[in-house]
Amino acid sequence: MEFRKLGNLEVSAIGLGTLRTFDVTDDADIAVRREIVDTCIGNAVNLIDTAAWYGNAEQVVGIVTEGQRDKFYLATKVRCEGKEAGEAQIARSFALLNTDYIDLFQVHNMIDWQTHLPTLEGLKAEGKVGMVGVTAMVPEAYPTIMGLMREGRVDAVQIPYNVINRGVAAELLPLAEELGTGVLVMEPLQKGRYVNDLREQPDLTPLAEYGITTWAQALLAWIVSDRRVSSAIPTTSRPERIGENAQAGSAANLPPELRDYIQAETERCL
Repeated sequence: MEFRKLGNLEVSAIGLGTLRTFDVTDDADIAVRREIVDTCIGNAVNLIDTAAWYGNAEQVVGIVTEGQRDKFYLATKVRCEGKEAGEAQIARSFALLNTDYIDLFQVHNMIDWQTHLPTLEGLKAEGKVGMVGVTAMVPEAYPTIMGLMREGRVDAVQIPYNVINRGVAAELLPLAEELGTGVLVMEPLQKGRYVNDLREQPDLTPLAEYGITTWAQALLAWIVSDRRVSSAIPTTSRPERIGENAQAGSAANLPPELRDYIQAETERCL
């Protein structure tokens, strides 16, 4: 596994997302998530990203990381309207995650960011939050995000970036590199579409020497071979996928011609 700078942290190039997959309540399902977290430790995956908006995910993360909190950096998000509601949601995140310190607290999809960002900045000043960030799904938010980056108000941004959706490559990623802003990548597989919805099977032969044996690994390696990315955070509900995903973090130095190949092969097979 390769490790990258996220602020003053050294995070695994492949992290763990929890959207939908950690929104569970059944004891058996929680046990599987505990196995996922244990498998992360075995594969040097040290970053978990969650959010208040993800149903029971924060609570489940709190449960399955109990006793091994020091093995992970935790990132979560606030998403609501209003100062009091935001403060209450943030406090609940600390309680559900069973921690008094959160490594990265983000404003989710820029919802009421003008209100929540000062709250998070205050918590950072108090030493309860390590870094402050914002997330966005749509390009319309990028100019505002880049403004916050230039002002030094955010330590990290979380954006969609993958072999087909490359919109952030033109301006946002160069600015992040210039400023040293951390970059977390959501939707690296476009919710699995670029693996499960292919009309043809891609040819993995040119990627074999990098230990890439699945197309999901190829897509993840494409992302983290961009040195401006701190970590990609795929989700999974299957413990065995953790090792597969982690292998992509060991193939994070694909040459430009192989990145071009993965892009062209994805477009051919979709």
